[in-house]
Amino acid sequence: MAYVSYSRQEGPSEADQWADLNWRIPRPDDPLPTSDTKMSAGAAWRAARSGMNAYRAYAESGNAAQLDAAIEAFRRASAGRAGDTPQFSHVNNLANALLDRFELRQKAGRATRTKDLDEALVCAQWAVWGRSGDSPDAARGLATLGRVQKQREASGVLPRRGPKLESVSLRLAAMPSAPLADRVAALRQISRSKPAFRTSFEAIVKTLPRTLAWIGPQGNRRQLARETTKAVDELIGLALYDNNTTRAVELFEASRGVLWDRVVGHSAPTVVRRKAAAVARRMDRAADCLNEHGGAAGLRHMAEPRRRGGQERRADARLRRRQVRQQKIWDTTSSRAHAVLREEAKRRDTGKPEATFLVPDYARDILPAAAEGPVVCVWRQDYRILAFVVQEGHDAPRSLELGHVWGFDEVMEKYLLAIDDVSSETREQTVRKTLEQFYPIFRQLPWYLFGQDYDPADDPRRVWWCPSGLLAMLPLHAVALFSQNVDTKAWLPGEQRGMGAVAWIPDETARRMMASSTCLLDVITSSYTPTVRSLVWAREARDAKATTAGVDESRSPNMLLVTADQESRLESLPGSAGVRKQIQKLIPPNRLSLLSGKLASVRQVLHAFDHHEAVHFDCHSFRDPRNPWRSGLVLYDRPLTVEDLVDRSADRLDFAYLAACATALTDEQLPDEMITLAATLHYTGCPHVIGTLTPSTDRSTARVTRNVYSGLISADGRVNSEECARLLHAATSAERTRLPDHPTAWSPFIHIGI
Repeated sequence: MAYVSYSRQEGPSEADQWADLNWRIPRPDDPLPTSDTKMSAGAAWRAARSGMNAYRAYAESGNAAQLDAAIEAFRRASAGRAGDTPQFSHVNNLANALLDRFELRQKAGRATRTKDLDEALVCAQWAVWGRSGDSPDAARGLATLGRVQKQREASGVLPRRGPKLESVSLRLAAMPSAPLADRVAALRQISRSKPAFRTSFEAIVKTLPRTLAWIGPQGNRRQLARETTKAVDELIGLALYDNNTTRAVELFEASRGVLWDRVVGHSAPTVVRRKAAAVARRMDRAADCLNEHGGAAGLRHMAEPRRRGGQERRADARLRRRQVRQQKIWDTTSSRAHAVLREEAKRRDTGKPEATFLVPDYARDILPAAAEGPVVCVWRQDYRILAFVVQEGHDAPRSLELGHVWGFDEVMEKYLLAIDDVSSETREQTVRKTLEQFYPIFRQLPWYLFGQDYDPADDPRRVWWCPSGLLAMLPLHAVALFSQNVDTKAWLPGEQRGMGAVAWIPDETARRMMASSTCLLDVITSSYTPTVRSLVWAREARDAKATTAGVDESRSPNMLLVTADQESRLESLPGSAGVRKQIQKLIPPNRLSLLSGKLASVRQVLHAFDHHEAVHFDCHSFRDPRNPWRSGLVLYDRPLTVEDLVDRSADRLDFAYLAACATALTDEQLPDEMITLAATLHYTGCPHVIGTLTPSTDRSTARVTRNVYSGLISADGRVNSEECARLLHAATSAERTRLPDHPTAWSPFIHIGI
């Protein structure tokens, strides 16, 4: 018989105890630091309100004196509660204010004393002890304690006291009541060896549809929270850390185009609101409740003080009960909403209602986009440039670390300043330097995409780019080598850590690549896409049009030419005039509609979209960096803005050419959404759009445009839109041959769509 000595068995670890939401956190050993002056509960509440007002003033002005006043007020408020159960809001707010003062003094080089950090730890422990289980206040207290412990570890001047940061993070990451940003920040602190990491990760992903794709009636439909966008980026990095590239790509796609789908009206919430209004209203109410955290408005981690501690607890308990009830309602109504979406998808031959407000499934929603060529999603994490490759023949996406760009933000800042300053003498030099700096990072992609059988002598193969962040402002298709003093050693770095190594490029292949190519234009025919799924939707729409092309005889191919000449009070450029004459010569009069002068009004142009299959805009454009929705094309009466295009369907159009400056350059503040004129036309139904990333000269634009139309328009005047990507590639390559050292003449032109 085997005997077991139970006395030698160890109990559950600290982390395992903290991970259990039902485990009662022990009472802190240290006494709560409070003022010597005792006061009534009402006076304590008034002191807490005074502290909140002072803290708000500090948050707006950064005045350290206001922060000191807030700390003293919170300290007095903490003394107004008799017994061992301090009011949560007082001690939680005091802990945050003390930590802020320590960090402020540390930045100024005056944090030699750690008294504030000691007091903040004690207060945070009391706050967490006062709130256990799963509740908004408990989540806020844990977030505060996590901040304190993280700062203590970073300072390195104190011995370990209190719970470990990993234990606190385990509990916070698994807490549904915590805000998304706090849960993601806690998840970063958990080692991947913990089984709780994957459980917490998937639990967080489950809440993303409510945060990203479904927006309640009180939400701002034209702005995404920066905090949410940053949290999703961190989730992508954590998925890569866990060797889950498929989930990383799904999250990458889930975070893109969310705002566009809402505004354009093709999103799943829009369809549900139109087809099942009662279901949508219940989901709106549930989402509003589940996204409520009950704290002080506009002050993260701060609790709103109430007059009595009992009121505080009851309000927190009521909110938690409501959230539990609304979560059940959300789960039920979500199933009904998906049934509505499936029915709508069957009714329609094509269209975005097939999308759902779930995180997209890779095999169903993303992989089909690579049916006609690989899709390369480019993503930046700190100084690293990574690519997620979606390609047929591979059941899972591949992750490739392309290289490092030290000082990325500074490089892009110089580049963006240069392209906007057309008259600057250093503009061309800066653009050359930037493209040359990124060339070693992207030049290995053709071999990686097409394998050992890749031959640079072959015709350029088709590739779709889906860049994110500031990378969306770069002409990735045109990165090039302009001088021979750059290291030209062909190398292929390993994939994302933990995903296996990739062999180096064979010497013979490397020599052939470098001998025949100094620019990606030589080896790749590039197109861009705002989201991966938009390729799937655009191809489905194209196939549906092809099946009805011979049935509807009224859909005779015709083209709309919108021009701005002297009659419209705008400068007429010689190159643009030559392009207009070419179009009028190639297309018969009965298939060409010309809108110029007074006829080139916003109302006339938008109305003409319903009766034409191609459109060419020959006019000036402008960008509004503060409000990208107001960027537009200059017409006779007023600008044709992104907002105007959003409200008008472009399903009839097959091709659009925007011969204006920076019509495909996204906004610096919200680059992932790709809010541009060219992207707008693509999102609203046009499968092929040609635009520009930067301003270009009239002569270069005219030469590229003439070369495109020479092959695009057939002898009978038909526009063969399917060839526009190949023709644009040939035209830009010819312009590069003509002006190899002037990249602003050939790098701006891009094709968006299929």
